[in-house]
Amino acid sequence: MRIFLALILTLGLATGGCAWFSSSDSSDTQTPAAQPEDQVAASEAAPEPAPAKAAPGKSKSKAKAEKAAPQKSGKASKGPKSEAEISAELNTVGHKLAAQAARTVMPSKASKEVRKDGKDYVASYVEVDATNLTTELRPGAKGQYVGFIRYLEKVYECRGASKKEALSAPCQQVRTRRLNELIRYDGKAWQF
Repeated sequence: MRIFLALILTLGLATGGCAWFSSSDSSDTQTPAAQPEDQVAASEAAPEPAPAKAAPGKSKSKAKAEKAAPQKSGKASKGPKSEAEISAELNTVGHKLAAQAARTVMPSKASKEVRKDGKDYVASYVEVDATNLTTELRPGAKGQYVGFIRYLEKVYECRGASKKEALSAPCQQVRTRRLNELIRYDGKAWQF
């Protein structure tokens, strides 16, 4: 059954091609001819003609997608990023990572952990300090980089005679942990 289905799909694509799956009319699309390199440079300097109004049958979203298509191809042909751009991306990713850690760290200020310590109760939580975040970029082999993201985690404790008092008591910082996260740049994006 699978072989039969694969055979039908292969024959269908061979006879009709991808035109069956295309949503636009074949009479509307034109493929530009290949140009020599000097003509390509001259055509890039010339402004593009204004796009024609969308046909009444086309929706506005298709017209917008056709306008956006040339802009996307321009970004894809951009060369490798400079070290300053990669460092700026690392800083952005570092702040996102610290913000994510602040949202997901447990025990948090909203859900404190309570334990009994002698006769008293101690409610504790961890808070990520993203204000002191630092990033460092170190080059690796073949366009790859290693990024160091450093930030602090502060541990707070609140003491009380009962569990309820400990949860509502004012808290004090008891210790700080320095965290150093390593992430890798693979030539295109930061991987973590």
